[in-house]
Order: sequence, then structure tokens, then C-alpha cells
Amino acid sequence: QAFGNGPHFCQGSHVARRAVADVMLPILFDKFPNMSIPNRDDVIWRGFGFRGPTQIPIRLQ
Repeated sequence: QAFGNGPHFCQGSHVARRAVADVMLPILFDKFPNMSIPNRDDVIWRGFGFRGPTQIPIRLQ
């Protein structure tokens, strides 16, 4: 999701990210209990101020 940056930064971005973490991730994990990261070296970590993954390739089974 893109929430903008600078003076036009979305004030609801933290709420939206929290909703994904609290609601969507448990549903995803329940639906795909054997989900895995095929190659952990393919996960790209970046960030300024908060370091996190920019993409995570996953395998759904």
C-alpha cells in the first residue's frame, strides 16, 4: 500500500498497517498453514528509520 510521504503523508497509515497485521495475517496463516519462504536469501530488507522487508516471495500450499 502506498500512503504518500512528506506533508501529504496519510494519517491513517498506521491504523491500516495494524489492521493488516491483526486481521489479514491470521486469516492468511489459517488458510495456508504450510506457507513457506522458498529461499530466505530472496527476501530484500531495506528502510530508513524502520528496517523491514520490501518483498517476501512465499510459496502457498
